[in-house]
Amino acid sequence: MLRHVALAGISAVFLVMLLPFFALADDINIGVVPAEIRIDNLSPGETAKFELTIHNNDAISRSFTLAVSVPPEGQEKTGATQFPDGSWISFSPDRTEVVPYGEANVTVMVAIPREQKWTSQDWETWLGVTAESTDMLGVRLYTRLLVSTNSTVAQRFNVRLLVGIGLPALLLGCGGFYYFRRRARFN
Repeated sequence: MLRHVALAGISAVFLVMLLPFFALADDINIGVVPAEIRIDNLSPGETAKFELTIHNNDAISRSFTLAVSVPPEGQEKTGATQFPDGSWISFSPDRTEVVPYGEANVTVMVAIPREQKWTSQDWETWLGVTAESTDMLGVRLYTRLLVSTNSTVAQRFNVRLLVGIGLPALLLGCGGFYYFRRRARFN
């Protein structure tokens, strides 16, 4: 009998300790849309842009920060490997304030370097949206980002070639114009 009373007392203490955490978790009403983003056939050297929408359904303003996160072990999609470099992903802005019952859009840009070794890859990373809070309980929501790269590297416009051909052609054209103009004047 004494054992049951002690067990009930310990259970009550744990319930009283954990109850405020459950109450705080119920009070936070935020969301991020979409939950998953898939970018297919992105050629290395190109960029892709998309928007995340952060919803604040609370009666108070909330600040949110955004960052790239590594998926927990075993949580990745089948066939996807870890994203090689988080600096290839940028947020604009990377911190935002959302008014009560409002939403904010954040532009996300993914830029893969123009290198052959990044072709034909399937990667996964998570985009973390953290609600800054003075409470003990911090809330972080994730959007899954899946990126597959094309088998070819994106070709870029060769400015050096254009300047190398265009500048001499322009100089020859101007020189020829002045030469023939001067020749016509003396004849």
